[in-house]
Amino acid sequence: MAQDPANPAYAQLFELSPFPAVVSRLDDYRVLAVNRSAVDVVGVRPADAIGHPVSGYYVDPAQRLELIERVRRDGRADNVRLHIKRANGAPFWVVASIRVIDWNGEPAALTVFHDISDQLAAESSLKASERRLAAQSDALTDLTARYTTPGERFDERLQGILALSARALRVERLSLWRFTDHRSAIRCDGLYRATPGQHESGAVLQRREAPEYFDAIERERVVEAHDAQNDPRTCGFTAGYLIPHGIGAMLDVPLRRDNVAVGVLCAEHVGGLRSWTIDEQNFAIAVSNLIVVAIVEEERRDALARLAESEARARLIVDTAHDAFIGIDSDGKVVAWNAQAEATFGWASTEVLGLSLADTIVPPAFRDAHNAGMHRFHETGEAPVVNQRLELTALHRSGREFPIELTITSPITAENGFFFAAFLRDISDRRERDEELRRARDAAEAATRAKSEFLANMSHELRTPLNGVLGYAQLLQRDRTMNAVQREALEAIGRCGSQLLDLINDVLDLSKIEAGRLDIDETATDLAQLLTDLKYVVTEVAAHKGLALTMTLEPDVPPAVMVDGRHLRQVLLNLLGNAVKFTSEGEVRLVISRSDGRLAFEVVDTGPGIEPESITEIFAAFAQTKSGAEAGGTGLGLTISDHLITKMGGALKVDSVMGAGSRFSFSLPLVEAHIAATAQTSDSGLPPLDARLAPGQILTALVVDDSTANRRILASLLESAGAQVVTAAGGLEAIELARTHRPEIIFMDLKMPGLNGLEATRRLAQDPATAAIPVIAVTASALGNARVNARAAGCVDYLPKPIRAQELFGMLRLHLGVHFVGGAEQAVHDTPGVDMARRLDVAARLRTAVGVGDITDIHDLAGSLMRGTPAEAALGERINRLVVEFDFTGLAELGDTLAGSGQP
Repeated sequence: MAQDPANPAYAQLFELSPFPAVVSRLDDYRVLAVNRSAVDVVGVRPADAIGHPVSGYYVDPAQRLELIERVRRDGRADNVRLHIKRANGAPFWVVASIRVIDWNGEPAALTVFHDISDQLAAESSLKASERRLAAQSDALTDLTARYTTPGERFDERLQGILALSARALRVERLSLWRFTDHRSAIRCDGLYRATPGQHESGAVLQRREAPEYFDAIERERVVEAHDAQNDPRTCGFTAGYLIPHGIGAMLDVPLRRDNVAVGVLCAEHVGGLRSWTIDEQNFAIAVSNLIVVAIVEEERRDALARLAESEARARLIVDTAHDAFIGIDSDGKVVAWNAQAEATFGWASTEVLGLSLADTIVPPAFRDAHNAGMHRFHETGEAPVVNQRLELTALHRSGREFPIELTITSPITAENGFFFAAFLRDISDRRERDEELRRARDAAEAATRAKSEFLANMSHELRTPLNGVLGYAQLLQRDRTMNAVQREALEAIGRCGSQLLDLINDVLDLSKIEAGRLDIDETATDLAQLLTDLKYVVTEVAAHKGLALTMTLEPDVPPAVMVDGRHLRQVLLNLLGNAVKFTSEGEVRLVISRSDGRLAFEVVDTGPGIEPESITEIFAAFAQTKSGAEAGGTGLGLTISDHLITKMGGALKVDSVMGAGSRFSFSLPLVEAHIAATAQTSDSGLPPLDARLAPGQILTALVVDDSTANRRILASLLESAGAQVVTAAGGLEAIELARTHRPEIIFMDLKMPGLNGLEATRRLAQDPATAAIPVIAVTASALGNARVNARAAGCVDYLPKPIRAQELFGMLRLHLGVHFVGGAEQAVHDTPGVDMARRLDVAARLRTAVGVGDITDIHDLAGSLMRGTPAEAALGERINRLVVEFDFTGLAELGDTLAGSGQP
């Protein structure tokens, strides 16, 4: 039975309850009492409701009859959905809980309900509402805990209430104002500002500034000003308060005591307009009621009365809460169990009250831990789980275990020990959704990895035929008997093959990034040599377009650093290549400097710039700007560069001004390294395509590959450079030939049937007769740890397919120290039949034409030589090739060499 209605405290709580409540006689169903909330919701005056039957408010009388039967049978009804109507006849839905009580000596029904019409009309906002309600429920839990904290002063409690409520309502400002003695103004008792997290007080607002507002808070239940500066109730504060603080909307709830407004709780939204939801209004009402009760407690200073009111208030809130609420005493026995707890755990409150909580809802596997925690609290006062949101496993009456979310408030001192309160929620559905999302994510990631691995593994099949195309093209390019037309065709084949290889490499690099198989291999890198290599690749194209190309290594940068040199070179080549490609005049500049303890790189051009709307798009795979699409390419270069830089510990940034140029920059961790003097070389760049071993240089190479075509290409390139070659079709044969011929170097294919290249290399390294022979790994594989595995097996270097002649000769020079001749020097050595006078004449004409840029005269000189003796024809072919490539540096060196060789 409920408390005696004659009790003043009960009557006050009944009247101040934020939830509509009605008391009706069981015999004739006539209304005995209604609170103000019910009057406001139904729209009827108390005098018009009391004494009249409640049947007039039901839309469907049959629903009332069924409910009456249930209440008479069970003495209660919880969370019943009713379709009732207001005084004006407008129907609406409510959820009601009913208890049979004793009212002045006769049985009566206490009905507490709340309007759910808006919820039924707005199902699309359910998820947002759930999150909002969860936050508000958590806030109410914390507020309840703070409210019951022993010995806390009102001002301290108010600060906590305002801070928690501001977060729950998501407002910048939340304040409590109280009327002055003469009710001519309201004074701020506490203002919480969320952004600085500060509390203020003392401000005063006069009634004369906004009389409509004061009338509203004295008359209305809630002042929900969605547009505060234009709402007639609040616009009086516009100039002096709203505009200076940037307030666009207000949700003000009067604080009522004995039906008189004693103050107002003011939620202020900083910014534009805001629509206040019913949930937010109800929450603000609940908070305002909490504050009113706190004020009463502060004034009365009666500990016993304060405890009674707190219990009554908590009961009203908990009985209609959406979460299960459970209270236990010091012995761990259940003393509070709301309706939602019944629905969640399957136990009625009459069955569970007085039982051990551990034996009722705690699974057997966790009971010892629960009991140990209770014992620890009684011994030490430690409660590490208090005021925290935990996810645990609970036990249903049926024996089914399920996941819950649990929040335990601070223990409350009771007459016989402590009272522990907890809010619980079944999160089975949420866990199931999370698991479905995880499975979907894993499936998507597996599909992405499978796709990327398929593309990467296809590289072997793609590179093998391309190795034949580029390999034989390079062999034919080294043939000096080819005429100009044939050479131009071969160069076109080589360029197209190289473009195809670049496309394959870009796609495979992207697939390795997606598959998570792109590894960074930091080694000691010579930055000066890196710039030399970059110049060798980019200078010719920049010179052909008339661009000034500068590369600067600042003096304070260490000569060598620990970095992934191969990937760094790839990134810089992409940035420089883009700069040269899109710049028609001006300059392209690369600067390597030291900045804030990091290694900084900057590529600047004077090109057309990048459209502002395309700045973020250029880093997406296959995305291109309009000018980029016109210039050609895959749209992968910047995507791959961005991933590589991120992997190396940096971030690629771009600044661009239309019509002025672009600036790409990034920085990497600076770790100084040391390179042995023997590892450095004075030679700049790689040997030319038509290079041959210098006179007197002799070497024997062993080529190992199971593919006949690949074996012949590599062997032919080496033989055309003057090397002696031995070939093997498998690992076992390679070991035997290495022992027999003792070659100076071995080129080992890694992927072979039978004994593969890695195992063959290990056996060679273990044999004292062959251990000193350097082994170069050769493979077309693009995915996996091919480089790492090759070095681990004993290979000194790595040569990817398709094989580039210049890279091949560069490795011979690096690992064997041999020298090559090519270009102008080779042309002189290979044309001994040209007499001295003729050489001097050619040198003079060549120097003059190069000096003034007379390409026509150079073409004429080459033509006249090609019509002469075989030696002159060979020299003419060399000059013609250099002019076709616009290699003026090479032409100038050839002129100097011819003049030097003609001097005594």
